[in-house]
Amino acid sequence: MSELIIVGSGAAGAAAALALADLGLRPLLLDVGHTDPGAGPRVEGNLYDYRRRHDTFGLYIGEDLHGLSDVLTGETGIAKLNAPNAAFVVQDAARLSPVEASGFDAIQSFALGGLGNAWGAGLYRFVDADLAGFPLRAADLAPYFDRLTGEVGISGAGDDLTPFFGATAGLQPPLRLSYNADRFYRSYAHRRAAFLAQGIQVGRPRLGVLSQPRDGRPGCDYSNTEFWQDAPYLYTPAVTLRKLIAAGQIDYRPGVLVRSWTETAAGVVVDATDAATGAALRFEGRTLLLAAGAIGTSKIVLRSFRDYDTALGLLENPAVQIPFVLPASIGRRLDAQAFGLTQLNLVWESPDHGRLQGSLLELTSPMRAEFFMRFPLAARANLALVRSLLPAMLLMQLFYPGAAQPPAQLSLREDGTLRIRGHENAISVRELAPLLGLMRSAGLWTAPMLIFKPATGHAIHYAGTLPMTESPARYQCDPTGKLAGAEHVYIADSASFTALPAKNMSFGMMANAMRIAEAAARR
Repeated sequence: MSELIIVGSGAAGAAAALALADLGLRPLLLDVGHTDPGAGPRVEGNLYDYRRRHDTFGLYIGEDLHGLSDVLTGETGIAKLNAPNAAFVVQDAARLSPVEASGFDAIQSFALGGLGNAWGAGLYRFVDADLAGFPLRAADLAPYFDRLTGEVGISGAGDDLTPFFGATAGLQPPLRLSYNADRFYRSYAHRRAAFLAQGIQVGRPRLGVLSQPRDGRPGCDYSNTEFWQDAPYLYTPAVTLRKLIAAGQIDYRPGVLVRSWTETAAGVVVDATDAATGAALRFEGRTLLLAAGAIGTSKIVLRSFRDYDTALGLLENPAVQIPFVLPASIGRRLDAQAFGLTQLNLVWESPDHGRLQGSLLELTSPMRAEFFMRFPLAARANLALVRSLLPAMLLMQLFYPGAAQPPAQLSLREDGTLRIRGHENAISVRELAPLLGLMRSAGLWTAPMLIFKPATGHAIHYAGTLPMTESPARYQCDPTGKLAGAEHVYIADSASFTALPAKNMSFGMMANAMRIAEAAARR
């Protein structure tokens, strides 16, 4: 019998395992655990140098045409998951956990490290404002944020966003800005008073990306490859898990699909199947920590209670994508020495939805085809626009709090299929007028017709199905994450979130997973 069993190897599972290892405990971690087969080509050096010397079909499209998934299915996908080398991240998801959905596009992963293999690595401390409604405060998470900052290696800086992002202790220097991002940031500095008057502040992101070498990992090389392959300078949960596995600090069992648990006087019996063969498997433990992602964890809970009627509220951050053109950069050559993901962050105290958070991304890494159909002209004209405008563009991903739209409803059918009933992204572009006006004054122009509203679910910030509260009722948790109606089961991932702020949730989820793992171990 294992003392502690963790289900799932994503960000929450990795953080929970780290917390237990720090206590000298050796948990059993059950996981399907798909890994990158390395079938696609590997870029050594800069992406644009590679393109001059090699055929990039295998890198961008792949022999199985994975990179054309959007075109072949007619469905809008997520750019980073369309890369052939990222196919393992969502491998077998439709088979292992089928979903019947409307108004919600659910993304699931059964890979080692989970969806963290394809994240943007934005890691932001939660402050008290982010935890409104939670039965805990930022001070309860602070020691875990400190521990994770040392484990991950986070780049960032103290600036206008420090009050929103928390302490700067342990940060590496921020990454070098791209030409366009630097131009806008300097313009913001000149117009800072006008931005502040509208409740808008801009600053450097907190990224799980090394700017300097550390622990055998190199610093960022500005190669523009972040969309197309794993980068050793970009942290994923698999980095921590592989270290713990190599040190013998966790008992890692891949190839296991957990289905449900049953409680006994001594603890829990976990029922699972072999992910490849379907053969039945069983594991016994004293305490169970569920960290399979809000959707996966909720499915395990409903199946364990044999509940095929209840619908759980599923939170997600609605978002808009705003392409900006810098007229001053039109005609300039593409910045081929840039970091291909978030360059700057923006926080806006909006009059309609409260605090929003935006990420300004450089467009040197994704394929031009991702933007081709978003221009409103004929194909030939769009092609010309892509060639001339993209080197002068930045893209803002603007996240809204989960409360900006009604929660989706998640339930389980007896055949094991998840049913999710959501809502189409109904964010009003008109509400963006104050923000767009200020951005234009700082040299970034856009047009309402170019603003894109991703499908609900594409932020992949899922939370709130089993929320924490001081007095938990059915399908809720107490402040330690212990599930109501269960004596030995804890919810360690974002399913236990009481609310969903606009801030990228991964770092808050990881810190909370460490806190809950410690609480479970003490008990």
